[in-house]
Amino acid sequence: MTGGVYIHVPFCRRKCDYCNFYSVPLGHIPGDAVIPANYIRRLTDEIRRRLPAAGFSSADTVYFGGGTPSLLTAGQVKELLDGVRQNVALAPAAEITLEMNPGGVSADALDSFRDAGVTRVVLGVQTLSERLHRLIGRSALPCTARDLEVFFSVPGIAQCADIITGIPTQTAGELARDIDLVAAYRPRHISAYVLSIEKNTPLSRRMVPDEAAEAGQARLFGLTMELLSKHGYGHYEISNYALPGFESRHNMKYWRFEPYLGLGPGAHSFVGGERYINAMTVEEYLAADRAVLVHDARSPESAAVEYLMTGLRLLKGISLDEMEERLSFPLPPAVMERIGKAVSDGLAAVDTDARRTVRLTARGIMVADRVIYGILEPLL
Repeated sequence: MTGGVYIHVPFCRRKCDYCNFYSVPLGHIPGDAVIPANYIRRLTDEIRRRLPAAGFSSADTVYFGGGTPSLLTAGQVKELLDGVRQNVALAPAAEITLEMNPGGVSADALDSFRDAGVTRVVLGVQTLSERLHRLIGRSALPCTARDLEVFFSVPGIAQCADIITGIPTQTAGELARDIDLVAAYRPRHISAYVLSIEKNTPLSRRMVPDEAAEAGQARLFGLTMELLSKHGYGHYEISNYALPGFESRHNMKYWRFEPYLGLGPGAHSFVGGERYINAMTVEEYLAADRAVLVHDARSPESAAVEYLMTGLRLLKGISLDEMEERLSFPLPPAVMERIGKAVSDGLAAVDTDARRTVRLTARGIMVADRVIYGILEPLL
């Protein structure tokens, strides 16, 4: 069995106002501006204890996420990758991804990360508008034209970019400028996330979504699809676009229900058909001698909900036959009726193949959350 490895780096300079991921500002722990050496030791120990037990014959993806993983030094990245290699066969063409903020962009840093083994770097552009940057409370320095020039100048790495669309008061011109400027550098992959105002974040205390805001987001989402298509990017998942052959192999594991091991406090794993959460804070993780894993037990209905919810985000859709075989759970007639209604409404399609592949149509993608919820409702 080949799996992926996710390494959580839950440190940042300061949390962004829209972020609801588990992360800790570096100033809250000893060591201040650098990731503590004892955190790397704990991660290395967790790799040694858990990776052999995962049952992977090899790993073909490693993803450094966070937080701000580019706060790691190249030496720390190499140490962690060496730990992976010592405990599982790392595929020769493994996709090894690191997320980076604009404030960390330099040719030297990118050269060092590449030499440490990183093959793919994702730059968190988010928005090139200083006005919108302030509006959403983005903590990283604004991405500048110079950042883009330096980031895309380093050879030997698959450079990728994240942008945010659907920001309240964002104009079509502002979004088009962001996309056109970023796409001109031909990043291998672009993630374009619609801004989500999550509960209990500083942004949620300033902004309350309403119907007008949602309609504006839908228009900008449609413009995003149109512009990235014109730039030659294949739209393969609701929020993700790639040049041919550069789809995120690691993230595909999440959407396809494939195995991955999550390491670090707050990290999730999907191994042996079961989900686990490393339910620790950074402080608890540093003080403990091993991870505290919580089994996230799922009923057959819950597993089917998750499978459909993630799989229908892929524009190619998913095979219902394959899902039923993997979960040993036949979909109830009520769900099939909801799929049939979505098809009759022009929001979904069921391909006439032997595997009953269901996917969202172009209209369905525009209202994906509503369509997917409608299909899943009988299972909730």
